[in-house]
Amino acid sequence: MAILKKGNAGVEIFSESEEEEITNKVAQYPVQSGNNITDHTQRESLTWTFEGKIFGKNKAEIDRKYGQLVSWQHDGALLVYTGAIRRSSMLITNLHRTEDDGGFVNAIKFSMELTHVEVVKSSFVKAVNVGPKKPSPPANPGVWVTVRPGNTYWGWMMQYGTSIQQLRNWNHWPDRRIPIGVRARVK
Repeated sequence: MAILKKGNAGVEIFSESEEEEITNKVAQYPVQSGNNITDHTQRESLTWTFEGKIFGKNKAEIDRKYGQLVSWQHDGALLVYTGAIRRSSMLITNLHRTEDDGGFVNAIKFSMELTHVEVVKSSFVKAVNVGPKKPSPPANPGVWVTVRPGNTYWGWMMQYGTSIQQLRNWNHWPDRRIPIGVRARVK
């Protein structure tokens, strides 16, 4: 018996054979004398092939178990396989079902191929907005406008009587780079 799991969900399968295949791709180029020269090799994906049966109390339970395998394959779920071979970070790359009961009333034959996936731990850095800041509304709501083309701190100073320096402090944008369409505090 073997188990294929994703988190706490698992499907029991009865593996009759487990095969492992490790392949390297060898690059070869012809040279003048006709002999090949090899300049590098590349390891291909590691794959495991399994054949066996899925048992259940009835056809509905078997279909549910097989359906879980199909769902994991469709979603590209990373799985853990525990049988004679134990591997993690596996994807189901090929899944085959045979309805021939072979003398088993509550079982189906299946074969599948699992491929190992290297999961890289990223040093992801949270994105920081380095563009113009959107001012946060103060406790005193003040007067806010939506910036339109042609708006300037000078124009707002003339219209609302607020000093240019105060407008800069509230809105944090350079004088010549006031973004259009954002809200700006003017009073």
